[in-house]
Amino acid sequence: MPKTAEISETPGQRFGSAYGMGALAAVSAMHFINDLHPTMLPTFLPEMVSRLGLTLAEAGFLSTLFGVFNLVVQPFAGHFADRLNRPSLALLAPFLTATGACLLPVAPSFRVALLFVSVMGFGTASFHPQGHGLAGLFGGNKNLGLSLAIFAAAGNLGAALSPLYGIFLLGALGPSRMPFAILFVLVVALVARRAVPSGYVDKGRTESASASAHKGETTSGRFFRVFMICLPITLIALIRDTTSQGIRVFLPLLVTGRGGGIELGGAVLFAFTLAGSFSTLVGGRMADIFGKRRVILIMMILAPIFLFPAVKLSGMFSVVLFVLGGACIASTAPVTIAMAQEFVPESRSTASSLVMGVPWGLANIMASPIGKLGDIIGLETALSFVALSPLLVAASMAVGAVFKRARRPEK
Repeated sequence: MPKTAEISETPGQRFGSAYGMGALAAVSAMHFINDLHPTMLPTFLPEMVSRLGLTLAEAGFLSTLFGVFNLVVQPFAGHFADRLNRPSLALLAPFLTATGACLLPVAPSFRVALLFVSVMGFGTASFHPQGHGLAGLFGGNKNLGLSLAIFAAAGNLGAALSPLYGIFLLGALGPSRMPFAILFVLVVALVARRAVPSGYVDKGRTESASASAHKGETTSGRFFRVFMICLPITLIALIRDTTSQGIRVFLPLLVTGRGGGIELGGAVLFAFTLAGSFSTLVGGRMADIFGKRRVILIMMILAPIFLFPAVKLSGMFSVVLFVLGGACIASTAPVTIAMAQEFVPESRSTASSLVMGVPWGLANIMASPIGKLGDIIGLETALSFVALSPLLVAASMAVGAVFKRARRPEK
């Protein structure tokens, strides 16, 4: 494998080639490893609430802090990654994510728990922009939706297994020995390192940067241009991620509040997240075939149909509805990222951070007011409002389509 590779849309590097598939598999494996750890926060949250005497608002603030790091760090990490011709963030950041997550069970106080969540948040915020950028780059433009769906599916699978993995580590190693699990991250990173070039040159990005410099566009001006182009997609992703994260954070608490144990809460969370890992593959492929906007609209209508009764009901039927609703929500994740990367292919990492990192960070921040609302009106009622929020996306897209059609000149 050469030390430096030129990445462009050439026959030898398109999706399906040995080089492209190997590099895509490597960054997807690191996505799996990184996302194997953050969902330990809602998994351990019931135990932390009991042990540290936290309120629902304080419990939600832990997720809010995690979101703040993603909101603030991801755009900078994406902007930096677009100028970094090495996969450093994609290979090293998961170590921080794993460290913060594995220390949560030994947090002696709320303040220390905030510190561990900060480490975890900085790690995952640093990883995702470059990870998404490399996935789109190595996968190729011809099947951009599918390559990003594969990358997203790996992360969702890690997030789905995270509750079971965290409970397993806690039982097998005990709280004090959980940091030894970071060695597993090291092994995967060393293997992935062999499949990803130590240096790469994105030909399309280089040509675009030269054109921008020729026009006199500054770095801040380029960032603002990308931000404005991606803003509509970012707003769609914000509503979607607020729904997903709101349910994901408080679902174990909803289960335990109805008499279930932490193991049952982790199992339901596992099923909810696992459905998303497979649905991203379906959503990405459907977007390549039927169109991205159409897929987003349909899924945002279907999600509340499943999620609202899931919150109101209990038992196995409720779990099935949560799984179906979670699948609809997650299926749109690679679709929005693919749209952004198509709009600004010269700034893949920045675009990915704006439509994935910023909404996800804001969604985690919303966990605190959702928790506060749950303290006031009850968790079930609060989650009912969360479950209906995707209808805002469907309504805005429908209104936008009507205005667009009305502005068309008559023939």
